[in-house]
Amino acid sequence: MVKADRCALLKKESQATRKRFVADTVKTKQEQEALQKEYDKAEADRLADERAKARQASNKFDAAMKAGAGKTTFGKAAQVLKAREEVEDNDAEGEYEEHEATHNTNGTNGNGTTTAAAPKKEKKMTKSERYKDEMKFLADEQKAAIKQRVIGRLMRLFVVGFFLDAYREKDPRPVAKDSGKVKKKGKADENGDSFSIASLRDKANKLTGPFMMLLFTFFLGFLVIAGEDFDAGAIDSHDVNLYEVLGVDADSDVLAVRKAYKSLALSWHPDKNPGCEACVARFAKIGEAYEVLNNPEKKKAYDQRRAPEGSLESVASVDLTAEDFESRVLRSNDVWYVEVYDSNEGMSRGFHPIWEDVAQKHFQLARFGRIDAGKHRQALRLLHQRVMMFPVVFRIARGEQPELFQPEMRSEELSSKPLVNFVMESFPQVTVLDLESELRSWWDAKGDKPRILVSGPLAQSLRGGRGQGADFLQLQRSAFTWVEFFDIAVCEPQLAEFTLGPDVVSKVFTTGKGKTGPGWSLALRRREGALPEVRSASSLKKVLTELQELISKGLGDQAPYLTVRNYQQLCGTQQGTRTFCLLLMDAFDDARVASALEELNDSRKTFAQEALEMGNSEDGGSTEEPFHIQPVRVSLSSGRLPWQRVAAGSAFRSVWTEVEKAPVFVFEAETNRIGAVRTQSLRELFQQIAYDDMKLTELPEHFSFTRGLPDPEVPLRRELLHSLSTPLGAIGAFLLAAGAIAILPELSVPTTGAVMAVFASLVLAAWPLATRRCVSFFWCTAAPSNFECQVGA
Repeated sequence: MVKADRCALLKKESQATRKRFVADTVKTKQEQEALQKEYDKAEADRLADERAKARQASNKFDAAMKAGAGKTTFGKAAQVLKAREEVEDNDAEGEYEEHEATHNTNGTNGNGTTTAAAPKKEKKMTKSERYKDEMKFLADEQKAAIKQRVIGRLMRLFVVGFFLDAYREKDPRPVAKDSGKVKKKGKADENGDSFSIASLRDKANKLTGPFMMLLFTFFLGFLVIAGEDFDAGAIDSHDVNLYEVLGVDADSDVLAVRKAYKSLALSWHPDKNPGCEACVARFAKIGEAYEVLNNPEKKKAYDQRRAPEGSLESVASVDLTAEDFESRVLRSNDVWYVEVYDSNEGMSRGFHPIWEDVAQKHFQLARFGRIDAGKHRQALRLLHQRVMMFPVVFRIARGEQPELFQPEMRSEELSSKPLVNFVMESFPQVTVLDLESELRSWWDAKGDKPRILVSGPLAQSLRGGRGQGADFLQLQRSAFTWVEFFDIAVCEPQLAEFTLGPDVVSKVFTTGKGKTGPGWSLALRRREGALPEVRSASSLKKVLTELQELISKGLGDQAPYLTVRNYQQLCGTQQGTRTFCLLLMDAFDDARVASALEELNDSRKTFAQEALEMGNSEDGGSTEEPFHIQPVRVSLSSGRLPWQRVAAGSAFRSVWTEVEKAPVFVFEAETNRIGAVRTQSLRELFQQIAYDDMKLTELPEHFSFTRGLPDPEVPLRRELLHSLSTPLGAIGAFLLAAGAIAILPELSVPTTGAVMAVFASLVLAAWPLATRRCVSFFWCTAAPSNFECQVGA
């Protein structure tokens, strides 16, 4: 009974345990199915997102390929890749459906865990990575093709590629088995049955290198011929004027001629300048001029200076050509009147005597030149206006608009009066101050340039009374010539006395024959707030002499930068006075320049006192003739702004080596001699030159001091041609052109524009002259009255 009860109990417990296990198993399976459903849903959402992203990328890719399909290697390869991807997508869809069926059949493993999700994810990631790899492969192939094309162009430009292409054509290449069509096409080409534009393009591409090299060689040869240096020394190298040699006027009497000759002969005598060959030549010219001008008969014959009858040769003006028009006319500080004529035309022959007469009478006022249109047609391109009729006369002056005179050759007007009136009326006018406010504003204006006020009887001078009209024109000429260094103006003496005080005007002078009249006065104000230096003159003719002395004195107080344009003004002989240029190299420090000027002025005063004492001595010792030392500055580096300094050229550096690159040296333009200043101070420089303590040596004939002078007006075209004509510049230009020809065709239009902009910026940064020209364009547009803008007009 007990055993039966125990068995029943065990059986009952076993059934209860089985029921619990079944319930737990069902519950666990339900939970796993719920988890699987959630996982399947999440995976389906992820796959849907990836398909949507892939579809968007495919649409963009299709749009890009549609734009460039068939045009480039990359486009064709992309089409093949797209077709391959469509096939792979179909295969992937089949694999995915098969995988889903397997998953639905098997469900879970024995442990109830899912194993199908990992292979599905691995399959999708592999496809995405393969897609990216193939795109990267195509991009690398494109880069390699671009690199090969660039190298091929460069090799052809260097001619090497031409020989490589010829070698490849001779090298037999095996043909693939599956390229039967290609074989037939190649065979047809070999037999000459096929002729395509592609073959022509390929041949032209192969011959591009040698052809470009040949063109570039001819271009460099042209640059060597056309890129000659500008030489300011070519200005006025011939056509010697005897009056200018002695420094006297054409109407000077015999006493004035003898006085000038005595002064110059003493200064240039070979015994006083031992070892100076140029001094011997200069002394010979002085003797020749004195021999002609001291004899009334010879002087009269020289003044007439008539050309042979019936000839169009000019003795009163210079013949201009395309080679020297810029150096003589456009870089001159004088006013030029240029006649353009045709030697084969009758009106030019009839106008010739009139031109000669006016040029001979006004040669001291302006410069006169002629251009024969039949012989020098290239020179006509340098004029500001096209010439349609002959003859015609141009007035050309720095900073002024050119003016034109067309003579009317009617029989009743065969006189020089119309041309004389044109010369007088077109000559640049000096500043005339008529109001108190104008005078006060001009006198007190701030600026670096000294101011010279000339006051006197203007009404009489402007009307030409007492023969002073020509002298007043000479005053206008001086004001125009020295405008770079001085501001010169004229006014009535009453206005000057009322506005500036009685210290700037002169008293009443005796004008001759017991008569009195208002005198002339000149006031030099060196800087703002400084007391003026006043000088007096009894006539306008003497005003010119006093004005020249004030200009020389004012120039001695400043050290301007030497340029091609002001070289003759600063270093040339002025009014027969011997001039030495004192060159301060790279003198950027104003304190250093001021100290040098102070020492030079002390030397000048000491030497003047010594000369005066020697002249007043009882034994009547020989006196030293006066000479002038003009300090100037020369820079070896250029500024990037129009008002800053300009560097000297390589030719000037060659001259500098003759004095062992001394920081301070002396140059005499008249004798082409140079000497270094070895002393630390300039307080005895005048004495060293006067007593021959400083050794001056002549420059070799192949050395040109003027060729390398700073030239702020040099055109960019000429500077570029000069740079390209040098070996280093030619090599750099060829490499740059080769790189542009090889690389730019591979770039897009925006990229090409960006590259050109970067290149232009680098040029402006490395080439100060280019930056200077760009800034000048805007600066001169805003302020055209600046001198730097006028010289380029």
